[in-house]
Amino acid sequence: MSKVIRTRMMKEVTGRYKGLVAGVFIDFRGLDGKQADALRKELRAAKIEVDVLKNSLAARAFKDLGIAGLEKTLSGMTALVHGPDPADVAKKLLAWKEKNKKLEIKSGILENKLLSLDQVKQLSTMPNRTTLLSQIAGLLAQPMTDIAGCLNALLQDTAGLLKALEDKKSKEGGAPASA
Repeated sequence: MSKVIRTRMMKEVTGRYKGLVAGVFIDFRGLDGKQADALRKELRAAKIEVDVLKNSLAARAFKDLGIAGLEKTLSGMTALVHGPDPADVAKKLLAWKEKNKKLEIKSGILENKLLSLDQVKQLSTMPNRTTLLSQIAGLLAQPMTDIAGCLNALLQDTAGLLKALEDKKSKEGGAPASA
């Protein structure tokens, strides 16, 4: 392969993974064609991509992106699985590994940091992005709800006091007070 072609491929690979937030490296060596297709189909339905890597090219590209320590990971038949939500990627792969023991999860990356297999497993226990956003929205809305409840209680207390005062006046004066 000529140097021009290798340079062009290198730029393409580096550009593809430049904005990558997270990904999981897998070894799919033990999977047959049907299993590999089933995995890709299931992941594609969740908008998760699977890229089979040329190890030497990927090692240079990730090194250029500032991700070091991938020498052990990038050996054998390696694929990078990535999608919009890192927790979903890890969950789907670990769930799929439960069904198919032949799939090997090697490691992962998260915001240009290398993750061990244990860290990938921890990532899979986190809520997905949508759940986290709804939890944050709930946390932000909670103080407003509390304030509204307090103001409502104050208004109800004031109305109760006015009603009690009206009842007292009507008993003392004999005539009902006008509102």
